[in-house]
Amino acid sequence: MFDKTKLCEQFENPPRTFRVSPMTHGWAEDYRAQMDQGVAYGYGGAVTNVPFANGFTSNPANIEKFRDILAAMDEKGLEFWIYDEMGYPSGQGGGMVLDGHPELAAKGIYMHRRIAYEPTHAKFRLDDESDKIVWAAKYPVETPGIHESYVQFGQMMPVEFTADFVECDLAEKEILYVFCVKDAYAGSHSTHNVSSFRKNINILDKAAVRRFIDLCFEPIAQAIPDAYSRAVNVFTDEPSLHVMYVRDYETWPYALAPWVDGLFEAFESEYGESLLPNLPLIFEGGANAYPVRVKFYELIGKLAAEAYSGQLSAWCEAHGCGFSGHYLLEENISHHVKQYGDFVRVMRAASYPGIDILNCYPEIYPYNVTRYAQMAVRKNNTNGMMVEICPFANVDEFKKDPLNNMTAVMGLLYLGGVRVTNSYFNGYTNEAETRWFNEYVGRLRAMLDGLPNDCGTFIYYGIEDAQAKTKPLYCSGWNDGDTLAQDSTEAITTALNENGFDYYFIDSEDLAEAAETLKTAGTASISGHDVKTILIPKLDVIKESSLKSLAELAEAGIRVKFMERVPASLGENDLSALPEFEKVTVGDMVDTLYADGGVFNEKVSGATVLRAKFMRDGTTIRMLANKSRADAQLTYNGASDAELWNPADGSVTPVKPGETVTVPAMRAIFVLYQE
Repeated sequence: MFDKTKLCEQFENPPRTFRVSPMTHGWAEDYRAQMDQGVAYGYGGAVTNVPFANGFTSNPANIEKFRDILAAMDEKGLEFWIYDEMGYPSGQGGGMVLDGHPELAAKGIYMHRRIAYEPTHAKFRLDDESDKIVWAAKYPVETPGIHESYVQFGQMMPVEFTADFVECDLAEKEILYVFCVKDAYAGSHSTHNVSSFRKNINILDKAAVRRFIDLCFEPIAQAIPDAYSRAVNVFTDEPSLHVMYVRDYETWPYALAPWVDGLFEAFESEYGESLLPNLPLIFEGGANAYPVRVKFYELIGKLAAEAYSGQLSAWCEAHGCGFSGHYLLEENISHHVKQYGDFVRVMRAASYPGIDILNCYPEIYPYNVTRYAQMAVRKNNTNGMMVEICPFANVDEFKKDPLNNMTAVMGLLYLGGVRVTNSYFNGYTNEAETRWFNEYVGRLRAMLDGLPNDCGTFIYYGIEDAQAKTKPLYCSGWNDGDTLAQDSTEAITTALNENGFDYYFIDSEDLAEAAETLKTAGTASISGHDVKTILIPKLDVIKESSLKSLAELAEAGIRVKFMERVPASLGENDLSALPEFEKVTVGDMVDTLYADGGVFNEKVSGATVLRAKFMRDGTTIRMLANKSRADAQLTYNGASDAELWNPADGSVTPVKPGETVTVPAMRAIFVLYQE
């Protein structure tokens, strides 16, 4: 049994470390008074940084000021995170990192295509925006019909090139491809933010990230040797590949894929084959391009994880803290590819996963903002994740009821795995409201600290479908392109959330684990959770290994349900012996879960209540989070007496079997009982 006395104490008066820390990039001249105000408002600490002005970390006076700020925070009992950048996105160091080192900037590779239907002489000269030519080759083209031209990628003929010039003869029905590298900057996230218009580093380049460390981390560590060991974590802010254009009213001459010097060699080392014959398929082609694109973007994710989050985590951990913060567009599978190649892999390389949330009122809250990151939490076995609260979307609507909007969203976030909150939700409420909000958030963590969701329903994370279809674009990639994986996944998770069912995302690695534990232990499990149901979104393609694992699990009696169809295998083997999988609608998936029954497994009219189960030393904790603007009632169907723990006021009240439990509008509650 858990220590109920300790939990009661923490629930009634949550530790300061469980509460919210504001993002504080600048301090008042009397920063001690500002900190006293933070204590009065109930904050837990702050995310703070070396003063941005006058040279940032290159100015010793700034670091001395930072030393004083950190010392004052220690005196006030406030914890701190160290923000790693001057503005954002992280990696530029206010321009210092790339000063004198333009080769470390984010890079993209683009393709020039020249086809000949009669003999011709082709010339290509690099323009002044680009760095160099990195590959050129020609291929024969077959034209079996008047409307078709098929490039024969297996018959590549390399063409000589210099850094800035290609010249060759093209025979009838030959095509020339020239591949060039340039800065990934114009039209990217770097040129459309509120901070600066600076270029950013290449997060695939270990040397670029090392220079970021040398200029923005090392000066603090040298001047204040224990600064990092006293910090909770380092906060990084929206690093990305910068190859994607972000405004649909802009069109650019270059469709960019991620690049770093040594990429071709890294591909061959990783897969034992050359990328060069199939390099055009990163930019064009249909299903024939899918396998090479999946390999390409998986490699990009590996390189980003090693160079950026992995290298920075290693440095932070060596200095006594962890590396955290958040990334870009965490809510969307398509952008997991466009921004990082493989988002979950990049996040797993960080010491502590983190996300941000801009949609800070419940009607527009994206359910999966925590759930994709929760894969990293589960796989790395961390105590949840960090959220940066940024109420920047639909601000006018948010301001109509900021406290309740934010409280509703906090319940949804903590139900989905958040345990630490850093926030720009400052100045929207008065002192009493802010103190109450901090206590409310602190109680959420007090109850859930150290606890993973206890759930047997798993949804397949079909990133390979998005990787297979990702092609560089000449204009905005925010909404363009194939979004089947994201759209179908969202259809399932929306239905599950709004009907009160919990879930984890899983990938091919997790399915292999489930199949292996089935063989060795007789029970399929993933990260220690027994597998009951696996739901597969509507995808065009899936990894061959995943289909094989799903077949083994289905044959053992695990419920395996595909949304509408079974996707094609990305492998080359004959899978005709696989069983006939069950293909269902989203409604069928929900009905299957309703059929299981359960303590709070019932439909609720007039409100949407998200539900999750947690276990603490043999005691069941049911979290009920009402995202609606009306109270909701659910029946407690347990066999034993229960207790309702209310984070709004820290109270504990008894609940009898069969009694109705009220979940207040835009609030969460906990019901504790013995099964």
